[in-house]
Amino acid sequence: MTSAAPGGGVPLPKRNVSWWLLAFLILGEIAGQGVFALPLHLGRLGWVLGTATCFLTLGINYFSLRMMYGVHVRNPELRSQANAAEKLFGGAGAVVVRVVVHLYLFTILAAYLNSLGRTIMNVMYETRVCLPVATAVALVVVLPFAQLRSYGDITAISLLSFAAVVACITLIMSESSRVPVPAGASWSTWPPLGLTDSLTSVGGFFFASGGGQCAFFEYLTELERPADYPRTLTLTTPILFGLYYGTAAIMYARFGDTVPGFLLDVLPFNTSRLLGNALFFFHIIVSFTILNTALLRAYASHSVTDPSFAAKREWGLMSLCVLGLAYALTNTVSVFEDMTAALGALFVSTTVLVIPPAYLLCASAQSAAGDAEAGSPPKMGTGEVITVKKGDAPAEKKAFRSPLKKNKPEMVDPSTPPKYGASQSVTEDGFERVSGAVSAPLRVFLVVSIAFALVAVPFLTWGASARLLQDARDVAPPFSCGPCVTRECALSEDTHAAFAAPTSDRTTPFAERFHSAPVYPGAPDTTATLDVAVDADGFPATDNLDAADPNLHWAGQRAVDNSQYVDVLVDPIEEETKRR
Repeated sequence: MTSAAPGGGVPLPKRNVSWWLLAFLILGEIAGQGVFALPLHLGRLGWVLGTATCFLTLGINYFSLRMMYGVHVRNPELRSQANAAEKLFGGAGAVVVRVVVHLYLFTILAAYLNSLGRTIMNVMYETRVCLPVATAVALVVVLPFAQLRSYGDITAISLLSFAAVVACITLIMSESSRVPVPAGASWSTWPPLGLTDSLTSVGGFFFASGGGQCAFFEYLTELERPADYPRTLTLTTPILFGLYYGTAAIMYARFGDTVPGFLLDVLPFNTSRLLGNALFFFHIIVSFTILNTALLRAYASHSVTDPSFAAKREWGLMSLCVLGLAYALTNTVSVFEDMTAALGALFVSTTVLVIPPAYLLCASAQSAAGDAEAGSPPKMGTGEVITVKKGDAPAEKKAFRSPLKKNKPEMVDPSTPPKYGASQSVTEDGFERVSGAVSAPLRVFLVVSIAFALVAVPFLTWGASARLLQDARDVAPPFSCGPCVTRECALSEDTHAAFAAPTSDRTTPFAERFHSAPVYPGAPDTTATLDVAVDADGFPATDNLDAADPNLHWAGQRAVDNSQYVDVLVDPIEEETKRR
């Protein structure tokens, strides 16, 4: 069921989304893959700056969405970002906003496809699956879900999606408690790395925390009572605070700077790895569907609730094109943590820091100008008549329909006082309307916010992009196989870590420290020290072998092996040190 759009165009969808279901829809959009890289970003920033950045970015996103709501109550007819930019900024401004918002949505979809591919690689941990193959499989799986067009169709599964991501994080924390912490792990109070890495991690926090702006007007076109939107924010924000900082702090406190950039990599190679990746896979599919809907609605010529074959065919072709382009992008820039940080620095920070305050300033100015014009005397012939008087009867206020605009009442009966004061009211259709300009202190705050953003966004983008390009050149070239996440590769990395990690246990033979296990299973005493008398061949320096301690033979043999290990592996040590 649809309703006519104001001024013509694509019909409006039916309002069938409650405020608390919208909260989980927004959580499904925001609390996505970004949270799985937050412990790494917290480690790069250190405890103090990382904690402050986490809370600051979530707070900024909350106030940004409140600004968007301030725009809505002054212009409740707005239906999309493009519609809002056209009305508030004019032609050129609308083009800029449209490009930024749609590029943001598209690149996020590419990042989601990267996550789905990484999940498939994690599930196939006995066989090496390259990222281009894994993302191709993910594309086929997600294509049917991309055909969901209305948020009313998605709200039910969005609740399950958020439950899946909470269950996945709980599983990761439970299983990681049994994973040994690498010996070289360290923890920092302040940023331990350079400026580029720090800016990259700030962008990573923006990527994880930002959301809700790009599809804001689309959400409200399907919300049963748009005036309930503040209740939605009141529910979502504390949940995000607890989920984000809880995950980042616990995992960083546990693993330090050795925490993986993709938390699912910490799961052991058993059924928990399969379960965790399955939960994450489902969550990302739902998040992908939400943002894919927000992007394609801007180009659809049919209502999202139109059941006709033409509407479904149009949507299917558009979603196929978007998925193909996202596949190309995600395999061109395939380093997960760098991709999310760069997107957060450029697009998320722009949609959070720049667009909402600029919208609200323009909406405030237009609303104030409209109020001033409304206060002028009625013009002859326009139908602006608000009183009717017959003889000695008292004047009666009535609604009046202009004979020139028969379908649009120009004025409603103002005899009933507004519910929330003279300049604000909530009508029976669930809309909250506010008129007039914002207060002077708020106007100053909005101007300062925009000025700060115009400096911060390029700075953050430079840092994140520098790291992204460096890793794309040195670590993961375009359409490369991607990271190896098989059991064999993990064991190999553990071996390198044990070999390169410093240790103070000088009594354990080197070969045993390298293997983290006795070299000779079954030896009488594999932990004996090397402080024994041995000959040139590494055997006990005595002719009476029967009388000699049998442990000495094993200790002497280990001494020979130690020397051989040093000779054979000294070059790999130097190369491993340079690589790290």
